[in-house]
Amino acid sequence: MSSAGSQSKSSGSDLSDRIYREVNAYRATQGASAVPRHAGLDRLAQKHSEFLMANRGKFSLHGKNVSHMGFEGRHLAARELYNMNSFSENVAACSGGSAKAEFTLVKLWADSPNHEYNMTESWKFTGVGVCVDKDGMVFSTQLFGTPSMGQMTLTDRFR
Repeated sequence: MSSAGSQSKSSGSDLSDRIYREVNAYRATQGASAVPRHAGLDRLAQKHSEFLMANRGKFSLHGKNVSHMGFEGRHLAARELYNMNSFSENVAACSGGSAKAEFTLVKLWADSPNHEYNMTESWKFTGVGVCVDKDGMVFSTQLFGTPSMGQMTLTDRFR
């Protein structure tokens, strides 16, 4: 059960796995290799999906009940905790429950040039978080990150 509140039906861990697989399947159709999951990015994505559900109806992005609010904080956390200098996110919501939500969500992202770019770019890691409200509304966040090559890494690499 999600910590987002009593309205939560489930945290959607099975659905997050399906979204992850569907994004990698989409990447394959576009000639991009699969991107592995990162547990830390999964946690950040899950927290944002819980935020989306808990604040449902309080914001609207292009008529959708989602927001990138707090993106800078997620990027800072990914950079500080996991050395992710390059970072991006996709968020989406869809109704109808979790039965086939992975297809709907990936199609929403694929139909948006910026989100599609995020799905097919050369990332080193990804994280997925999902919440399903009791009425079947699905809130999903997918984060993408690539660690930076810091000075210590470069120095160690050339020894």
